[in-house]
Amino acid sequence: MTQIPHSFMTWLRAAAAVLCLALTASIAHADALDDARAAGQLGERPDGYVDVVNPNAGPDIVSLKEQINAQRRKIYQQLAGEKGVPVEEVGALAAEKTISQKLKPGMYYMNSSGQWVQK
Repeated sequence: MTQIPHSFMTWLRAAAAVLCLALTASIAHADALDDARAAGQLGERPDGYVDVVNPNAGPDIVSLKEQINAQRRKIYQQLAGEKGVPVEEVGALAAEKTISQKLKPGMYYMNSSGQWVQK
């Protein structure tokens, strides 16, 4: 991994608060995401997006995943454009923060080997 400039990290910390607010802008989506995470249906990927943990998830869970990821993609693209950094970098940094600070014990995230693990 490359060294991230201090100025970018400072900006990212400030943007993280905005990102968290934007990601939870829709209370219904936020509640549904929390419920799906708690039920082990959706988990966090290292690229900043959510994915289905259980391959037998219903269409409502798949639809929720797509809606959440569309919101996140829009936010990541906006932040990346503002700072002139790759959108993948913004997503990865958001994933680190989400996994370390937002996920509760028992919720799933994908490790660097592509395996779902519980926090």
